[in-house]
Amino acid sequence: MEPPELTFFVHLTATPAWLALTRAQRREVIAAHVAPVLAKHSDVELRWFDAEAWCAEPSDVLVARTRDILAWTDLFEELRDTPLWSVPYFAVRSVIPAQENGFLDHERRTGR
Repeated sequence: MEPPELTFFVHLTATPAWLALTRAQRREVIAAHVAPVLAKHSDVELRWFDAEAWCAEPSDVLVARTRDILAWTDLFEELRDTPLWSVPYFAVRSVIPAQENGFLDHERRTGR
């Protein structure tokens, strides 16, 4: 049986250090530090949503999907070592793991 696909909703808040960078500098940080980490973990689908035009907390939401919990763990640990978290350019407010329609998976597995 294939493991269930998990989705992680990571609520982030941009710090003044990030906002003080020019847009070109932000792209350089991503290219130099984040893109190589993401390339190593192609088994995790990652999407980034900008929310601050509508709410202040969080300013951004990272959504990651994978069937491999260790792939997610490794990706997150490596992101912690980048300036995104270490300067920090972003503060991690919450990480919410979820399984889409998990109740259906439970019913299929248990027959209930």
